[in-house]
Amino acid sequence: MENKKDDVEEKKVITINLGYIFGIIMIVAYFGFAYLLVFTDVFSNSALLTPVTRYIFAVIFVVYAIFRAYRFIKYRGYKKS
Repeated sequence: MENKKDDVEEKKVITINLGYIFGIIMIVAYFGFAYLLVFTDVFSNSALLTPVTRYIFAVIFVVYAIFRAYRFIKYRGYKKS
């Protein structure tokens, strides 16, 4: 009986840790992508992304990254059940 309970608790810990790591990676990725849009020439050759469009998308990514960081800090990387 105790083995099943220990296995369930171990799986919860692994899920929480993976969610925590994934949350951090996604926040860094959103800020990184916004940085690439504004400060590098990676997307400057695209005909669809004019400088104004690049800045608009960068602002959207920064706002969304801040929102994700807020939720991440509020829930400590996972939702408490």
